[in-house]
Amino acid sequence: MRLLGGKDRPVKRKTVLVTNATTGAGLAAVKSLAAAGYRVITADFEGSWRGLRSRYSSAHYGLRAANQQEFERSLLDLVDRVRPDAFLPLGKCSVFIASKNRDRIAAVTAVNVPPLEAFLAAYNKRVCMAECRQLGIPCPILYSLEQASDVLKEERDSVLVVKPDCDVGAAMGVRYVRNREQLCAALRECETRFAGAVIEEYIPGGVEAMKSVVLLFSPQSRLIAAFTTRKIQQWPETGGLTAVGRSTADEHLVKLVLPFFEKWRWCGGAEVELKCDSRNGQDKVIEINPRFPGCLRFPLECGLGLAVMAVNPALDGQAVPDATFLNWPTLPSYTTGAKYHNPGLVLRVFLSKLRSGELRKAGFREGLRELLGAAAITPGLLRDPMPFLGRVLARRPIAPDMPPLFPITARNPDAALGRKGGDLESTEKPL
Repeated sequence: MRLLGGKDRPVKRKTVLVTNATTGAGLAAVKSLAAAGYRVITADFEGSWRGLRSRYSSAHYGLRAANQQEFERSLLDLVDRVRPDAFLPLGKCSVFIASKNRDRIAAVTAVNVPPLEAFLAAYNKRVCMAECRQLGIPCPILYSLEQASDVLKEERDSVLVVKPDCDVGAAMGVRYVRNREQLCAALRECETRFAGAVIEEYIPGGVEAMKSVVLLFSPQSRLIAAFTTRKIQQWPETGGLTAVGRSTADEHLVKLVLPFFEKWRWCGGAEVELKCDSRNGQDKVIEINPRFPGCLRFPLECGLGLAVMAVNPALDGQAVPDATFLNWPTLPSYTTGAKYHNPGLVLRVFLSKLRSGELRKAGFREGLRELLGAAAITPGLLRDPMPFLGRVLARRPIAPDMPPLFPITARNPDAALGRKGGDLESTEKPL
């Protein structure tokens, strides 16, 4: 199998358990691991008709997830039962359970996830932004309701952002408000659906101002790999998932966000979303997600095998490259300037612009070009159709626009801010 640094050496066929295996990220990880010589077993809480699974999966398991306790028991029981050589949790629910039970799982299998305190410091957006400000990492200003009301009243044409105070994903619950009535309505909606909300400064800039950093750290909190991108299209168009993106090699962005991960002794994967402020050209952290992104296929297509790297350090310490936090040339390289297409999202963007009349002349040609680019990769994605077919037959072809599956018990934000080991509160935050 191929190891980090491009060297080949024989490795016994080891088993890796991958969760969220019917998602795009899960399918990409499963295929990558199987190609590297691993025996892959998969699990997911999404319904799949009669257990239809990836062609690269040796076995697939459904996880019960009516609530956090049931999902936690189901996942831990599966780990105990199959006893894989390594466990790669994907998606925030699985990563949270793995972080919460890190020592217990580590006694059974190799796992590389952040400590629970670190997970929550990124997951809770209010804590995350406070941490970034404390560390000198540029980020949006947070407002109280009173402060936000004053801003909207005193600054004409001002815009503020209301969004869930935790990692929900896909820009769910994000609202842009221009007056107090809209502000109060957005807060009520957000708090009803997600149990909490934050009010932030709006960072001006188009889709091309959106950037991301994907990072992977070893179990010893050493940076293993970094991957940076810039968005070309997104859905929703006001901000959300990457429909079209381009790979970059932006060392500045990696250096900008590393203090957060150094402080929290991060392990495993993470994604940072940034936006370049058009007012001053400064890149600002919008959010930090304590998990790999949904577009995990992109770095894999660019030659950066993050899924294999994520399990290699846990299985074999010699596989970790001699990388230091601020030494970009020693990190694994990948193809830059490559394009990523999410066919379903590209189609939605194209149809939205077609209906609104935005696709005229050059705009139409550009939209058609991206649509053709998405169509070109579709046959490759359909070479492993069973998971998607299973979801269609189970009447779940796409992830529903609904709140997260269950709440988690979140750490007191004050305790998470530099005072690790503080008491847990009984407040519930959605996962």
